[in-house]
Amino acid sequence: MNLEINKSELTIMGIRFDNKKDFRGVWHALSTNMFEGWEPKQKDVLRLKERAAELREEANAAKTV
Repeated sequence: MNLEINKSELTIMGIRFDNKKDFRGVWHALSTNMFEGWEPKQKDVLRLKERAAELREEANAAKTV
């Protein structure tokens, strides 16, 4: 299986990312797990995108404390 990646539009399997850091992080997580035989679905990409955003927000909140 190949991931449908568009670097210029920051999309993975049609899911658009707001920033390069989250895009690259999710891309890495997906591709690493695909080596183990996992075949991600679009819903998996969306879930990872949402989790990356949560982690970023938590990190930003911790910086302001």
